[in-house]
Amino acid sequence: MSTSMAKLRAAVSGPEDPNQRLMAMSTIVNTIGMGMFLSAGTIFLIRSAGLSPTAAGVGLTVGSLAGFGAGVLIGDLADRKGSKRVLIASMLFEAAASISLLLVHSLWPLLLVAAAAAVGRAGSLSARGAMIGVLAEEGKGAQLRTYLRAVTNVGIAIGTLGAAAVLAIDTRAAYVTMIVIDTCTFLLAAAILTRMPDFAPTRTAGDEEKADVKKEPRWLALRDRTYLSLTAASSVASLQYFVLVQAVPVWIVLRTNAPRWMAAIVLFLGAIIVAATQVPATRSITDPRSAARLLALSGPLFLVAWILVAVSAGPSAWIAVALLLVGIVVHSLAEVWQAAGTFELSFALAKPEAQGQYQGVMGLGHGLSEAVAPIVVIAMCINWGKPGWIVLAVIVTVAGFICAAIERGWSRANAPVTTEALAGE
Repeated sequence: MSTSMAKLRAAVSGPEDPNQRLMAMSTIVNTIGMGMFLSAGTIFLIRSAGLSPTAAGVGLTVGSLAGFGAGVLIGDLADRKGSKRVLIASMLFEAAASISLLLVHSLWPLLLVAAAAAVGRAGSLSARGAMIGVLAEEGKGAQLRTYLRAVTNVGIAIGTLGAAAVLAIDTRAAYVTMIVIDTCTFLLAAAILTRMPDFAPTRTAGDEEKADVKKEPRWLALRDRTYLSLTAASSVASLQYFVLVQAVPVWIVLRTNAPRWMAAIVLFLGAIIVAATQVPATRSITDPRSAARLLALSGPLFLVAWILVAVSAGPSAWIAVALLLVGIVVHSLAEVWQAAGTFELSFALAKPEAQGQYQGVMGLGHGLSEAVAPIVVIAMCINWGKPGWIVLAVIVTVAGFICAAIERGWSRANAPVTTEALAGE
């Protein structure tokens, strides 16, 4: 028992490596700004920039399409030029896009700014993945990645509180302050990374020359069918993220007798639970197999959680509140398992020398999922009603099982050759 508690305290305290600590510090600063903009960015465009809800939605959606494919290209650049420089450059690009939002007052400028932000965001995700691959100690990669996931959720939760204050004040000055703070988080996060040493590229010109001799493709990730399959399945499973953000608040307001303020409470509660449980709930992840196991188990939990949310339509207000609260707790645990499992597999199944490129491919798949999520999630959960919640839960569950099956196939194909096997030949 004492040994288990010691391991848990070690996990929660964070990494000992100074570069990993700098990475965690940069991550939490960056995600505070992310949490603010995710919660109040669209409202800023409507209430402060003067755009209509339709123009704001179209601008953000169409502009974000510019990021598709950019992550793969920038991730490959991070592999060949070094992840630190590329990540810092991407963050500076995001900072420029963020402050440019103050100049937006119509659709076309928003399209340009949203496109720039999408390219910077895609580059940051890919280069960050390449850096995590370099920083992770052998045998401790899962622990670092889980810790960074927890740090990310803490940052988003803090940012959500800041956004709540901005929305409560609801003035141009408050919204401008939010954008300036968001910009500063990119700059500060990049400044923290400058304290790290320069990391050598994981793919060099010598590697490319060897690849030419062996007739190996440069774009390894785009030729890796196993990884592409994992990307596709995990992208379908990632629809769960948008259920809590988009479907649940609308369901609460339109279909239940719960107080309207519950729509805000569930988002905050979910963020807090995920941040608090990320490390202890996933400390069993030590390799791809354990990651795949938790990912598969998350599906049935989503099924239970979403049934509870679905049946909250109809009962009295406080019964609905109780069902929603229990459902959000179960959903949050499932999210922790699924996110940590997917995160670990996205690194484990990638070739170490091309992590940036592989993370770009994973980001591309999840970006496509994010683009279609509003249509799919609202149509199934809101328009279809209670049966839609169950159907979507089954789809997410099956996608998780497929991810686990892909990992099993990958593990068999990459199993080390034993002495006994060689003797048998």
